[in-house]
Amino acid sequence: MKPLDSTSLGIALQKIINQLGQLLKVDWCIFRPFDPNCLINESIFYEQNQENNLKKIHLLEQTIVPIQKIEVINCVEDFLALIKDQTREEKQRKKAYQLTKVGASLLIPLTLENDFIAVVGLHRDGGFYHWQEQEIAITKMVAEQITLAISQAQAYQKVRALAQREALINRITNAIRCSLDPQQIFTAITQELGNGLKVDGCALSLWTKEDEFVQCVGLYDHTQGSINPLPQSVVPIALNPVLQQLIATQKPVVLENMDHHPQMTQFDLPLRESAQALLIVPLIVDGEMIGSISLRQTAQPRPWLSTEIELAQSVASQAAIAVQQSRLYEKTKQQAEQLQKSEQQVKHLNRYLTESVLKRFLPASMVNKVATGELSLDLTPEPRLVTILFTDLVGYTPLATHLGTQGVATLLNEYLEGMTAVVFHYGGTVDKFIGDAVVALFGAPEDLTPPEQVYRATAVAREMHDQLDRLNEKWQSQGLIEQPVRFRCGIHQGIAVVGMFGGGQRSDYTAIGPAVNIAARLQEVAQSGMILVSATVAQFLTSGEITAIQPLELKGVEEEVKMFSVAVNYKEM
Repeated sequence: MKPLDSTSLGIALQKIINQLGQLLKVDWCIFRPFDPNCLINESIFYEQNQENNLKKIHLLEQTIVPIQKIEVINCVEDFLALIKDQTREEKQRKKAYQLTKVGASLLIPLTLENDFIAVVGLHRDGGFYHWQEQEIAITKMVAEQITLAISQAQAYQKVRALAQREALINRITNAIRCSLDPQQIFTAITQELGNGLKVDGCALSLWTKEDEFVQCVGLYDHTQGSINPLPQSVVPIALNPVLQQLIATQKPVVLENMDHHPQMTQFDLPLRESAQALLIVPLIVDGEMIGSISLRQTAQPRPWLSTEIELAQSVASQAAIAVQQSRLYEKTKQQAEQLQKSEQQVKHLNRYLTESVLKRFLPASMVNKVATGELSLDLTPEPRLVTILFTDLVGYTPLATHLGTQGVATLLNEYLEGMTAVVFHYGGTVDKFIGDAVVALFGAPEDLTPPEQVYRATAVAREMHDQLDRLNEKWQSQGLIEQPVRFRCGIHQGIAVVGMFGGGQRSDYTAIGPAVNIAARLQEVAQSGMILVSATVAQFLTSGEITAIQPLELKGVEEEVKMFSVAVNYKEM
């Protein structure tokens, strides 16, 4: 047997009603549904003489009312005398019987799973008629067949609705998974649900009972599709009876015919236009209302099926997940942006601090590489082969006495700045200033070969002489000094422990060890204007640029140190 949908069910019931009317030779046979879940929305008629009098048909329909048990009316006139005529329904039924002149009726209720769904009624014109037991039995049997057909159609409808529901839920779930844009998700939800239930309009709104107005985030209209821009709310939630009922019950508000609910005159945001039927389901998260989905039918009333209500509730659950997901996404996005901003600020701060620290003893090019991550420095103290350069002004103490505090400060600052520029120019590291003394390293923290270290150290010493000559000219022209200022220099290469030394409050990048002491002692024994180097350094210089010096005893150094003087103005041929 082919499954029955609502259309084929109506055709089948029409045939059954026709056959029953013809078999029992009645004037009228009527099937009137009272439950929308029986899938038939309008009454089905059989008329023996086929008058097609619409007014009479409408009156005959009013004679069929909800009943709990079979009504066998052999004489309508006697039956009407028993009607109390108190309710509106009783009055309408009595008047309908009187106007149609029905003489006898047989009404049999249809129940499905103990739920009343419809009535089958047989009418005979004229006066008294005694309904035979056989006629009643046949009508009951036909009513059972009708109930069976409705049950089958319902089962088919439920299976189809379930399939549609699963397909719709899957589409909405995919829309939620495939996009992080809340607007795209909300638009997809309203469009899919609106199309799936074939309603005139579907709206998704976010709000709580503490809000003043609802916020429409998704809107579908069957004539326009998705609507953008979204309308703004004009009716406060506190004055919206539909939403107030939703808040009170947290259950769907089902309005099949708005003419029967005149008190529900204020609708949800997108539903300001006239509506004949409304279905509003809540969005609930952790027991709290966060919004609603509104379905609208504008042209005519609509009996909302239980399957449709269940589908709308399922979509509302998915929508609630989407809302939570979008809010989490927005929150995460904001946190990520804030974190990125904070990281950028920290990065800038770190770069500033790095540059501030390193530029004291490293050339600008190397500081920039470290700050930008191009060069990684490990400043942990460790033994390294380095070349150490010591310089010291000759006669600094009497000079300082002669110049006074302000004068010596000016001279010393310009001198140290000029000497530092020379060290940085050749990629050296300024270890420290000791009064007027300058200590520079080559080979740390940047790795350099021993010959390269010596080349740069001696080049710096010679350039320092040139720089000092220029400064002397300036100071003399300013009247700051009378006699040129001179310095002496000592250079040695050896193993020293190089790195950051100090504690949490203060630390410095420096080198310690015997090699440093030897360089300092060479500077001390050097004569004014002399560059004095050890044999370790001299081995990397040409014979033409060095002159052996008679070994001298160096304070604090036990072994004998061979020394060489380096020509200040040597030009390699």
